[in-house]
Amino acid sequence: MPSVLAYHRPTTLDEAAELLADPSRRAVGGGTVAVPEGRVRTEAGIELVDLQALGLDGVSIDGDRLMIGAMVRLGDLAGTATPTNPDIPEVPELVRELARRELPSTLRNQATIGGTVALGDADSVLLAGLLVHGAIVHLHGSDPMPLDQSLAECVGARVVTSVSIELDTTGVGGTAFAGTGRTPADTPIVAAVARRANDDTRVAVTGMAPSPTLVDPADPIAGLEPPGDFRGSTAYRKHLAQTLTTRVVGELA
Repeated sequence: MPSVLAYHRPTTLDEAAELLADPSRRAVGGGTVAVPEGRVRTEAGIELVDLQALGLDGVSIDGDRLMIGAMVRLGDLAGTATPTNPDIPEVPELVRELARRELPSTLRNQATIGGTVALGDADSVLLAGLLVHGAIVHLHGSDPMPLDQSLAECVGARVVTSVSIELDTTGVGGTAFAGTGRTPADTPIVAAVARRANDDTRVAVTGMAPSPTLVDPADPIAGLEPPGDFRGSTAYRKHLAQTLTTRVVGELA
């Protein structure tokens, strides 16, 4: 039997924050994680806090940054037709491409950008793309924080209101992506994403740490010791990180 004890649908951010202060409650964005968890019988049970009524599904430009509401669906970022945002032309093409790679199409139209940030999946190529775009996570009742800090600390019970990224306003630079998986359709074992804006080159890798991480383009495995698993050993992952980083940085030249 399901273990969901109660369902809440707050209409204000303050109400949502107050509800989520209770550790037995889980925020629901698209429901790709919390809803399946609620179907599993547990002794304690959980309460779901649905964030859909908070008006966090907008996209706007603020100076040289693109503000993406926490409830914007990954399908919208990918440019697929969904009821919430049929077209978001301002999203950088690399972010669109990585959103398309993130999940199967059915889940892309369900999952949200806020949920993706909160989950912090080590294999998320979209999070890697956001990192190289200088993403900042905006939280209700807390100061904004860079995405890499948010991934390291975990947002916890705080409500993500939006994620902002840098826009390419100068037209000088470029982006590149490369990944290696067991099959072309599989989630990459390791992936590298690169972006050059003016003279600044950023690289982020997946599959090398508990969450996607920014690395030194000249030494992408410095300080990283990824655990091996059935998809690849530690040594193999390090080899992939070096090879893929060299490839994406070379594509920027």
